[in-house]
This record gives sequence, C-alpha cells and structure tokens, in this order.
Amino acid sequence: MGRRAYLHRKKETGKRLFGVFPAQYPREIFWAMNAIPVEIWDPPIESADAGAHLQPYICSVVRCGLSLILQKKTDLLDGFLFPHTCDSIQNMASIVNDYMGLDTPCFFFYHPKAPYKKGSRNYYAGQLKLLADDLAKHLGPLDSHVLKHSVDQGLDMLKHIADAYEMRRLGRLSVSNSSFYQNIRLAEYLHPDDFIPGFESFLKVSKGQNLKGPAIILSGILPHPEILKILDQQGVRVVDDDLLSCGRRIPLSFGQAEDPYEIMVENYFAMPPCPTRGSPIQERIDFLIDRAHQSKARGIIFCGIKFCEPELFDMPLMAAAAKEAGLKTLLLDLEVNQPVSGQLGTRVEAFIEMMR
Repeated sequence: MGRRAYLHRKKETGKRLFGVFPAQYPREIFWAMNAIPVEIWDPPIESADAGAHLQPYICSVVRCGLSLILQKKTDLLDGFLFPHTCDSIQNMASIVNDYMGLDTPCFFFYHPKAPYKKGSRNYYAGQLKLLADDLAKHLGPLDSHVLKHSVDQGLDMLKHIADAYEMRRLGRLSVSNSSFYQNIRLAEYLHPDDFIPGFESFLKVSKGQNLKGPAIILSGILPHPEILKILDQQGVRVVDDDLLSCGRRIPLSFGQAEDPYEIMVENYFAMPPCPTRGSPIQERIDFLIDRAHQSKARGIIFCGIKFCEPELFDMPLMAAAAKEAGLKTLLLDLEVNQPVSGQLGTRVEAFIEMMR
C-alpha cells in the first residue's frame, strides 16, 4: 500500500495527520494524541513553484516541501510542524505560517543546540511539554498513560531499527541497499502499530550471510535512490550510515527512565553528533571514523544536498580526516528527486573500482 492510500485509510479511522519537516521532533507525543506525524523530506514533485517564494540557493528539501503545499497536495493534513533544524526551514515556516493564509495550523519545535549546558536537558523537557500543550488546544488533552505507551512503542521501533543496522554491519542481513532503506524509511509515516510487525517480518525474511563486495558508509542527509541502485548493481555493501534521515536519529543508548518525558530527553541527548544540532566537527569526525573501523568499511560516500549549509560546512573537513585515516572518499552534490547524471554515475563507478 502506498503512502497516500495508507494515510487515507488512517484518516478514515479517525487519526489526525500532521506534516512534519526535517528532522528532530517528538513523534511519540503525536501518537499519544491520536495523530500520525508524516515526515516531508523528498516528495516526488517538481519544485518550480517554490521559486517565487524562495531564493535560488535554498536546498531542494525545502523547495520540494514548500512546493508540496503550494500545489495543494497536503489536503489530508490537519497541521504542520516545523522543527528548528536550519535557517532554510525556519524561513519556510515563516512563509507558510505568516504569509500564505492557510487554514491549516502550524506548530513549531525548538530543540537545544550544542554545546549543551547545564540547563539544556531542562530546556528540552520544557519544549516537549510546551509542544504537547499547544497540540492539546487542537487535539484534546494528553493522557499521561497513553503517552507512556507511545514512548514505549517508540523505543521498540528504535530498537528494531538499531538491530537491523547491527545485523547489516555484521553481514547477517541479506538484502539490497535499496530494500534496506525503503524499509527503514517507512518509519517516516507509519504508525508503530503497523511499522513494528511489518519490520519484524522484513528482518525475519532478510536474515542471511552477506559479506561479499566492498563495504562503504554513507554520510549526508538522505539515501539517494539512484545512488543506492548503482551500488546494488556494482555489488557494493552499505554497512552503516551517518544520514540525518536515518542513522543519525538512532540513539547510541536508549532512555531507561520511568517518566516518558525523561525517556524522550535521554534519547535526544544520546543521538549521534549532527550539524543540525550544533555538534562540534571533531565529534563528528571521531564518530564517523569509529563507525568505519567498527564496520570494516573501505570508503565513505558523502551524499550532500546542494545548498545544505549545515552539512556542507562540515563535509570537506570530515572527508579530509577520513582520507588521513586511510579511507577512500567521494563527495557528491545531489538534489532530491533529480536523476543522477551520467557524469555523476561514472564518478560513483570509478570510486567503486578504486576501492576494489
């Protein structure tokens, strides 16, 4: 079942739907309020409509997201959430909320940025509760017992995804790169009642030895489908990633507190370093090289999104450090929903041959 058909079905059962822009937000609060957060990363549409509202040097994630609204393809949604991820998303939030005259309510979420201080955890907990209070005005009061159940489901989802990453790293998941990320990214919109059993089935049928071909890591924002297809055709194994939409949202340790808000706080501060959260560059370098050594990767492909400032500031330094550590590197400048040019495909194939 496709995304839109699934969301239609959920809407018919009484669920409320919220369009959520990248990347960090407390989806458990939405689930607890009988709502489903639907993440908007790379909708398959033309982004030309956004040109009248955005500068030409804004990334394609934001341009496609705004175009989705302008083309009135968000009719199913009951609201939008704009996390404070980057200046471009903040700019889009202002355009949508202040100037477009939409009837759809907009909500905002401001997570703390590193370096974290003594009060950062209290600030984040306060932001969680503030968002819950704002949503309650539209969705009704939040039941603490229901929230605890949703947080437990969120932990279950994360642990299943973390298990998949570990199985892949150890070569125990016999599945293509494309299939792996297609299943991981279902978490962007499926309710946990649907995601967890489906993902368990995926892991069950995908178990098997997979140690052939050179191993690499992906770093960047999104796994580009055409890059994954090339890697599959060339017999390359993606054994780990440092992708904002995927691996960077899996905590390195899971919250164990009794209070559901405290669990969400613990999970947030346990996530891998990320430029959208202000992480120091050295933390990112150390994390990435450690992941490469653990997974025995030979190289790293940096899947940059054109004009993504938080990511592009770090990429040259990270690539230089990876080279110094003996890893092969390839820096790509990509656009979402755009085909990979022949020249770009040739660069990927040459990189693979270099690793062999």
